[in-house]
Amino acid sequence: MYKAIALYSGGLDSLLSIIIVRKQSIEVLALKFITGFNSPLKEQDIAVAKRFGFEIEEIDIREKFIEVLKRPKFGYGKNLNPCIDCKILMLKETKKIMLRHNASFIITGEVLGQRPMSQRREIFELMQKETELEDLILRPLSAKLLPLTKPEKEGVVDRTQLFAIWGRTRKPQMAIAKEFGLKEIPQPAGGCLLTDPTFCKRVKDLIEHNELNLQNVELLRLGRHFRISERCKAIVGRNKEENEVIIKIFKGLTLYPADFKGPVVAVVGQYTEKDIDYASKICVYYCKKDMAEIVIKEDSTEYKKIYSALSMQEIIKCRL
Repeated sequence: MYKAIALYSGGLDSLLSIIIVRKQSIEVLALKFITGFNSPLKEQDIAVAKRFGFEIEEIDIREKFIEVLKRPKFGYGKNLNPCIDCKILMLKETKKIMLRHNASFIITGEVLGQRPMSQRREIFELMQKETELEDLILRPLSAKLLPLTKPEKEGVVDRTQLFAIWGRTRKPQMAIAKEFGLKEIPQPAGGCLLTDPTFCKRVKDLIEHNELNLQNVELLRLGRHFRISERCKAIVGRNKEENEVIIKIFKGLTLYPADFKGPVVAVVGQYTEKDIDYASKICVYYCKKDMAEIVIKEDSTEYKKIYSALSMQEIIKCRL
């Protein structure tokens, strides 16, 4: 039976927090939440979990997270990262699993003062209030700087074996990792794409045009993106691998050169004939030709048409 449920990002802090608790012979189930904007579970995660004796489970919250991303109650960070709302969502989902397993408390890898928006004392208190978890959230890396939690009060967790790390320095975590014999040190965090300004430009475009959904989120990671019109955009594959992925996951209108020497283009949204022509001209531009025959295909319907390439100035104007 699990005594604790942990939030696991794949980063160093969450891993160390789990190991610290496991060192006290407490059974832990780690949850890797999939938002659509972070990294999925990796073989390295499975291996380290096996080594330190805890289990990992992937939890898909993409649809719920999309709704949070559209309208975050507590706003965005520097870019489009709704860090506070994101953590609250994950804690609420973790609470359900904690109750299902009759576990005693929740572990997170948060470090007091490490992040200006989401890792402050008053924000920790806000999260506890919003999730109604009160004193059931244990933050092992900063626990000695924070009020006693229920597992500490009840003697389930020995507070003397916890830490008092504060701020953005990584030196204490690196020292703990060395002590635990971690040879491959994970990155500090799970790698949320919503902290990337270039990527966020694409996300913001989807939100502004009411096009933020699961399929479009999957496509965000691929290719070059172009806003063709208010209700339509084009995604251009950058290489063979991306072309193949677009063909595999995109259900809709696609364009590609008849001689197959160039990109696959996904036309997303509600398009007109003018939009198709414009997307086809973008396709020709990336075929590195002045003119080319383009295949226009949707379901079983397919036809070909010759187009001239869009100019570089027009490409720059509509590229996201």
